[in-house]
Formats: sequence, C-alpha cells, structure tokens
Amino acid sequence: MNKITQRTKKIHYAIREIAAIANKVERRGVKIYNLNIGDPVIYDFKTPHYISEALAEASFGGKNYYVDSLGVPELREELSKSLDRSYQLKIDPDNILLTTGVTEAVFFIIAATIEKNRELLIPGPSYPLYINYTNFFNGVPVEYELDENDDWEPNIDDLRKKINKKTQAILICSPNNPTGVMYSEKQIKQIIDIAGEHDLFILSDEIYDQIIFEKPFSCTATLSKDVPVVGLNGFSKSHLATGWRLGYMYYHDPENKLDEIKKGIAKMARARLSASSVAQYAAIKILKNPGTHTAAMVKKLKERRDYSYERLRRIEGISCVKANGAFYLFPRFDFVELNKWKNDKEFVIDLLESTGICTVYGSGFGEFGKNHVRFTFLPDLETLKTVYDLLEDFLKK
Repeated sequence: MNKITQRTKKIHYAIREIAAIANKVERRGVKIYNLNIGDPVIYDFKTPHYISEALAEASFGGKNYYVDSLGVPELREELSKSLDRSYQLKIDPDNILLTTGVTEAVFFIIAATIEKNRELLIPGPSYPLYINYTNFFNGVPVEYELDENDDWEPNIDDLRKKINKKTQAILICSPNNPTGVMYSEKQIKQIIDIAGEHDLFILSDEIYDQIIFEKPFSCTATLSKDVPVVGLNGFSKSHLATGWRLGYMYYHDPENKLDEIKKGIAKMARARLSASSVAQYAAIKILKNPGTHTAAMVKKLKERRDYSYERLRRIEGISCVKANGAFYLFPRFDFVELNKWKNDKEFVIDLLESTGICTVYGSGFGEFGKNHVRFTFLPDLETLKTVYDLLEDFLKK
C-alpha cells in the first residue's frame, strides 16, 4: 500500500479538528455550544430570502452548465463596478477571477508563487489555511508579529527584518481572523512601502470587509499606487451564503508585474473548469440589488461583541483586545496563573469535554497564537450568557 505524502502530513486545521472532537462529545449526551466555526448561517443569521430566491431562479432558469473558467463575464463586470463604488478602485473585469470560495483563490495564488524554499510573509496569528498551503507547496510560511500590546497592529520592524531574497509576497488579513482587528491605514501604507522597496506583491484577504464596527475599512489596493495587490473576497460572510462556496480574486497591477502569475492562475482555473454557475448568476442579481441585511447583521454582531468582550475581560487570568471587525475575539489566557493546563490546546479540549463549550485553541493559528483561544460571538445573547457563566464556573473549579 502506498504511503501518504509528506505534504499531506503537514496539514493541520485546528478549527475543524476541534469540531470533530465536539461531535464525539455530543454523542455522549453533552450539549455543545458552538463558538468555534465562523459561519453566521448556522446561528440566527439566516440567508435573506431574495438571495436564496436568486439562486433558485438561476437553477430553474437553466443556468446549470459549465461557464467561463474565469467567471461569468457579467458577474465580473458587476464586481468591477462594486469595487469602484465601495473603494474607488478601478479593476478591469478581465482582472477578476471567480473561484470556489476564497479557499480556492488562496490555493491558486500560493500554487502560482510558492515552491521549495520560497517564503510567504504571513501575519501571526492568522487563518491556518495560509500556513497549510505554503507548506503543501514545500514553501516556508514566515510569521510577522501582530502586536497584542498595540491592539494587534502589525509590528512593522518585525515584518521588515523577516524579508529576504526568498520572500515572494506579504499577506495582509484585515479584518483579521482570529483577532477580529483591522489594520490601520497607516500600517497598511507602511507595508505597501516595504513591499515596493523589495519588489514584492501584497496578498490582501478582505473577506470581512463589510463586517466592521467603529472604524472604516481600508482597502489595500486603493492605498497602493504601483505596488501590485491581489485582493481576495467572496459572498460567504457578508451575503450569508457560506455554503455556496463563491469567492473571487482581483489583480491591482498598474505596471503589469503579475502577468506571468495571472497566466499561471488562468491555466489552473481552466483545468478545474469553473466555479458554480448557478451561484455566479445569482450573485449578479445580488450585486445589482444588495439589500440591507448586512447593516442589520453588523448591528446585531456589535451588541454580541460588546457583551462577550465585557464578560471575558472581567475574568481573572484573561486579557482581551476588543475586535473592530469580523466576529471573533482572541483572548489571552494566563495558564501559569490558572495553574492547571499545559497549553491552549489542552485547555480547549478540557473546556469542551467538561462544559460543552467549543472554541479553537490559539496555537492552531500559528506561533503567535499560543496561549490564546478564539471565540466567535455569533450566538444569540442568551446562549452567550450561558457560555460565559459556564466558563466562569469552570475556571473557578
């Protein structure tokens, strides 16, 4: 029997790993409180009727066929208009590619740029997909620090000193998963300048761009004059369509420095045929008539964030930075003071098995995530109250 490849052995995805453990705990009769998955649709944020209706209309209207590998042309045109309206960003429709979720977009860009010994600069902590795919292609994920003492802003000095001849690109993930914090415009401009100095491009994950609270969102490509930016976004979070698996990537490349990368990605897109046809045709209608559901969702999330933050920060041995985007909090647990658990993973599993509270251990988001735990604040307030009451009782014991 053939042995599994080394690149597959390197894959670790803490978010779903914990979900698998939770399933086993639930089978023992324990009630599970899911604060681990960033999927608003499984809570009380239901997909608006007009969005579901658009999908049904596309299917019943006969749009059930393979489409252009780069994406339905009309949808690319609508996305171009949307980027211009939202961020005064001029992106030609030919520089937009539809993907099967942002996950496929990440796969494409890393496959096109990373190979043995090449490095990708990734914020630490960060969504584990970037580390996994960089490892998968035999590259080296290099984490630059997000400084918890500076509200999780990028440590520019740390980023700068980690650049070398092997570095291919710098990843910006804002609002960040798992911290829920946006980079300031000042920090983004500094990263753009550094990328320009070293002839690097920027990979900008913007999936939470519409789920923001006090501060406005700063679009990396809008701030960049000539440094190439590959933007990643999709319909999962803001349009409450996680199961559609529809994302897109766009190229801001005024000097055509990414031409070879774009050609390589187009080849991969053709090889996998196309992203979902019905989802793409539905998305055209959604972009033309965006509705008001996102604002209502953000209002509800803000209330839940405030409640969760206040409950966490009052617990002895826990410190927490207040999120200003997405739907995560990433508190630090002083395990020396709590004096029982060796690390964050052991704590999270014990918490799950003892109380049914399902979270994600911080070290699953990279080296800088150690001794932290990611909580979503997607559940309703009544559930959140129960969760934090259980957490307090658990820590007292």
